[in-house]
Amino acid sequence: MKILLLMLLTLASLTVHALPEQIVLIRHAEKMTGKDPELTPQGQQRAQRLATLLAPLNPKKLFSTDYHRTRQTLAPLSAATSVPVQLYNPKALADFAKQLKNDSGTIVVAGHSNTTPELIKLLSGHTVSIHEDEFDKVFIVSWKEGKAILEKRHSNEGKAQ
Repeated sequence: MKILLLMLLTLASLTVHALPEQIVLIRHAEKMTGKDPELTPQGQQRAQRLATLLAPLNPKKLFSTDYHRTRQTLAPLSAATSVPVQLYNPKALADFAKQLKNDSGTIVVAGHSNTTPELIKLLSGHTVSIHEDEFDKVFIVSWKEGKAILEKRHSNEGKAQ
């Protein structure tokens, strides 16, 4: 009987769904114009502020879309933490959300004004918006007792809003 109970407990523990500690989602910093633009000087400053704000969270993974503006937004954080930036496909957000939920530690994801809100919805069920002229919003998704919690911050000052 003890062996059967031990086997059932082991099996149950294998089916427990582990979630990451937290997922930080940001939109890329201010960009120039044109196809696949780079960051403006203001955007480069914001990327530095984001690195200062997010490095203490000790991210284990950094994800970016394959655009100059998103990769450049995460570059200072990558340099500060020695964590390489991995690319994800913004056209496959449902699959990416599943991948993120099965990961561990703190994860930072840089996206766009349209993809970041969609990814937040997939991860947490919460609805947010990012206007085309907003670059300062920082969203942190975490879980307590299996329920998604959404915290909002701003990269202008790094304080919770």
